[in-house]
Amino acid sequence: MLFADRTDRVAMLAGGVLATVAMWAFGYLSHLPGVMLPGPATLAGLALVLVLAGRFIGSHATPAVAAASGGVAGLINLLVLGSLLGGDDGQVGAEAAVWVPASIVVHALVARLGALGVRRQRWSATDWHGVMAAATTSAIVLVVVAGGLVTSTETGLAVPDWPNSYGVNMFLYPLSRMTGGIYFEHAHRLYGSLVGLTALLHMILVWRGDVRPAVRRFSLVIFILVCCQGIMGGLRVTGRFTLDEVPLIDEAENLRWAIAHGVLAQIILGATATLWLLRSSAWQRSGSGRVGGATLPIFLVLAGVMQLILGAAYRHYQSLGETGFTSLAVAHTSWAFVVAGLALTVGTMAQTRFGMPPLVRKLGFGLVVVTGVQFLLGIAALFAVMGGAESSEQPVAILLATAHQANGAIFLSLSITIAAASVLAARAGRRIDRHIHSGAEDAPAESVLVASADDGSAEATTSSSASTA
Repeated sequence: MLFADRTDRVAMLAGGVLATVAMWAFGYLSHLPGVMLPGPATLAGLALVLVLAGRFIGSHATPAVAAASGGVAGLINLLVLGSLLGGDDGQVGAEAAVWVPASIVVHALVARLGALGVRRQRWSATDWHGVMAAATTSAIVLVVVAGGLVTSTETGLAVPDWPNSYGVNMFLYPLSRMTGGIYFEHAHRLYGSLVGLTALLHMILVWRGDVRPAVRRFSLVIFILVCCQGIMGGLRVTGRFTLDEVPLIDEAENLRWAIAHGVLAQIILGATATLWLLRSSAWQRSGSGRVGGATLPIFLVLAGVMQLILGAAYRHYQSLGETGFTSLAVAHTSWAFVVAGLALTVGTMAQTRFGMPPLVRKLGFGLVVVTGVQFLLGIAALFAVMGGAESSEQPVAILLATAHQANGAIFLSLSITIAAASVLAARAGRRIDRHIHSGAEDAPAESVLVASADDGSAEATTSSSASTA
């Protein structure tokens, strides 16, 4: 039977999602104002991305899996195919009956082409679960970047209704009408739908392939948060649940939805990155880690969330012309020194503390680097805004502010991941100490660590079976 092997099925789904996220990233960049690649160039670029994805999948799975992954990508890309097939009225004609299956078949063939002549080193189901987690996390990074551009260009209300777009089904809104601010806002909505779908698929894989109840529940919580995030984005536009095309009556009243929407997005990114850590083969192979407490990493997360709230409030108050945004800028800038000091301390400790798992050491190094980059971007963005008129009118200021926000999201996700890893490593250390003091036979280090992500269930004590597809 085709794809009877569980590993192949996981690889097919994970590879398809990875290919889709890569194609959407290229498609988004190719249509940004100032870039606007011609149609043939965009199509060629998308095909190249799919070929490279097929090559990557084919190097770790069979050619049939690479082709099937392309078909999955073609199926997911139906989310945007309606924008190409729909007319100005958002209606899709009978030609869709041909284009839909043709698109799936073409995706499969192009991905299969990329798998030709590659040398294969087959991966396990655990490796492909890690790919799925990485693809989901990457999709959230992209939606955070797209949302940052919406805020930087002040185009959050360019489309006045939700979930429709100017009365047209969101997935059928014609590409020809996605110009100016509408493109930023509508593309952000489409990315949100992609994140929702990938979070759902990831959750299904976790529930089918991970025996740890805590990890399963964590994936469910992330999916629920993603759904709440989408609803918050809609309420930021309409202020209430409605399908009517209505303007926002009191923009300042809905400011809290805009701030909450941006803050929750970055928290979701951090949670998804943590789930990626728990699902990765590197974490499950790591030692138990004999570390002290996790107090300082937890404080870093709390400080980072506070900094995020201050930054989001500053950006939105500035766009509304509120007089209070100056004091918010001072608070955001001042608190940055506290957060940077905590981050450098936590990052250094993660690299140098005895017994810290190797993967956490790498995360600590990444945190130090990202902290330095974030500080420089913040200074550059501040001077760019102070040096001219409205930041939404300056391309350099837009890019710097968006880069600062996106890098800040990566900073917070690293902080959350290190805090979670520190908590789990500390729990594992305490379990080992209890075993030693009780005179019990020492458990395998990796088994204790994997079990630390669980509620203590006996079925989670074998790391090799923790991520079976």
